[in-house]
Amino acid sequence: MLSNFNKAIFLGITLYAILLFAFSGIPDADIFYHFAVTKLYLKEGLVSKLPWPEIGIQSREFTDYHFLFHLTMIPFLFLPTEETIKIKLFILFSISLLLYQLTSYFRKEAPSLSPYFIVIFFILGSVLFTGRMLFGRGNLLFFSFYLLSLRIWDLKYNKWIFLLSFLATWSYSGFPFLFFTGLFIVILERSSANTRLFFTSSMGMFTGLVIHPSFPYQFKGYFIELIIQSFPPPGVEAIAEWLPPTRDILILGFLPILPLLLLSFSNKTHYNFHPRSFVFLFLGIVCLIFTGASLRVFEISWLMFYIFIFLNTTLSKKNQILTALILFVIQFPIAYEKMNQQFRSSETKYGYIVTQWIKFNIPQGERIFLSWADYPYFTFKLPEYRYLFGLNPLYAWSFSEDQYFSQKAFFEGIIPGFQQIPKILNYETVVINKFYYNFAYSEFKKVSSEYHLVFENEKYGIFVKNTPLNKNTKEIIIPQR
Repeated sequence: MLSNFNKAIFLGITLYAILLFAFSGIPDADIFYHFAVTKLYLKEGLVSKLPWPEIGIQSREFTDYHFLFHLTMIPFLFLPTEETIKIKLFILFSISLLLYQLTSYFRKEAPSLSPYFIVIFFILGSVLFTGRMLFGRGNLLFFSFYLLSLRIWDLKYNKWIFLLSFLATWSYSGFPFLFFTGLFIVILERSSANTRLFFTSSMGMFTGLVIHPSFPYQFKGYFIELIIQSFPPPGVEAIAEWLPPTRDILILGFLPILPLLLLSFSNKTHYNFHPRSFVFLFLGIVCLIFTGASLRVFEISWLMFYIFIFLNTTLSKKNQILTALILFVIQFPIAYEKMNQQFRSSETKYGYIVTQWIKFNIPQGERIFLSWADYPYFTFKLPEYRYLFGLNPLYAWSFSEDQYFSQKAFFEGIIPGFQQIPKILNYETVVINKFYYNFAYSEFKKVSSEYHLVFENEKYGIFVKNTPLNKNTKEIIIPQR
């Protein structure tokens, strides 16, 4: 007979599965890049540079911020099913692991909580938080290590704290957050045991940073990822997770948990609060201050407030279940519709058609002038080709400022004669995403005398230089899936 704990976990996994598998495709393109890296590891072992970016720093110094995340993908590549199903199963596994660690933490620290209350609020308490977790991001594994470390934060598990801190460093670039959590535990709960555990955790992170699979490039890589990205150079495009959340996003993210947050302070004195909850409250407030600069920080902020609230809830179990039911009725349809919109916006049907056309008509190894936003999917489907760069404009800026701003000027169409940039950079093939860069597409098609349009669909246009395609290559029309 399953316990309520296991039933609640099963319910949570079921809800996640519905939000993932009810729609075709993948909710966010970046996960394609991660699977492309995993395939590269399977083929070549550890690599010190990536074969795909032309002007990205990773073409000569590759820092894998998600090394363990990539390793956990390997078993899923061998599943006998379609590729998008493999990716979705991996996302479901990763987010289910996080859900299990979170619920286990509360079972230890707040045993009076109903596991159904914990699970429903974690999944539906913030549609924005859950949506971003369902993207399959590297912080899923990091948060699992983070919560497990907090659950066993005891001197008798000193060696495990070291190991988990070490692994957290290899899983995600946000590992410094574990350092600050330990630091605030020491400050707010002064004891020699906490000091020793904090030292152990810090040594684990330091060791993981020094003994890193990307040695010796990790030092420069983390400097770019953590420091320069926090204070980006003028003119460099910001990736989505570093854009400030809009007012609507903040409301969507925090509104459902505000009543519980207020309830946590009702009829409470300092001595009634869970002793460690102030650590999470303080971290949540600090992160919220910086949320205006980063969606990535919003994720941590919401999680910290969530932990604080659930460590201090005063609801009876009956009211917990009732509240969870009300939240489910209100929020699940909203979450379902938001994920539906996200899947539609990330549709890869047109990208698939274009990659298949390239595969049969453009020689392998060709350099393709492609926007950084399309890089993840193209590297996954066509790893035999080379592209401008991807994932983060800072990687291109760090490699060559001039080349980065040149390609940026082309896609934005912001300088006279921008149509000449692919020729100046010596590219034979140009692929333009009409959804993102319709002006550049229409002007390039109309004005350029050096390239001609050879294929297009609703989303993409492919141009090649005015030289014949490979004699041995016959143009093949790729049917829509």
